[in-house]
Amino acid sequence: MSNVVFLDIDGVLNTRTSCVAAPSGVVIGIDESRVGVLKKAMDIGGFDGVVLTTTWKNLRKDNVDYLYMTDLLKKHGIQIHGQTEDKFLAGREWGILKYIDLHPEVEEFVIIDDQHYGFDNSSKLWDRYLDKKGQGIENSEYASKTPSISAMLFMDGIR
Repeated sequence: MSNVVFLDIDGVLNTRTSCVAAPSGVVIGIDESRVGVLKKAMDIGGFDGVVLTTTWKNLRKDNVDYLYMTDLLKKHGIQIHGQTEDKFLAGREWGILKYIDLHPEVEEFVIIDDQHYGFDNSSKLWDRYLDKKGQGIENSEYASKTPSISAMLFMDGIR
């Protein structure tokens, strides 16, 4: 069985005020200290990898920014278990629910993102969603008034 973090990058591992640029210079880079916070939260919460929900997943696998992202995660010991699928006119929640359906080994999960898409339409997602509002992982908040145990454990690691 596996416990995963559905991970967005922009607004979570970087913000508008991040000082580092990605290697291409086209997008804001990843704050490595925030990757460390992610790893600590994963360790304390018992999560063994991430599933990419970020738009960065759509980059070619040989793209310099994609390699930069994956190298930073690996440098901190974070395994990438896969990525969600995007569907035109379907929200990010669709990709997460589909991933969970196709991967019965996923026992527990949290979603960390700076936008809630349609997560509030599914208690299964909403209770596990940590809202960033673009302020970085260290400013995570529960979206739900009744967060799941997995979300609470993950938040303990952030604190």
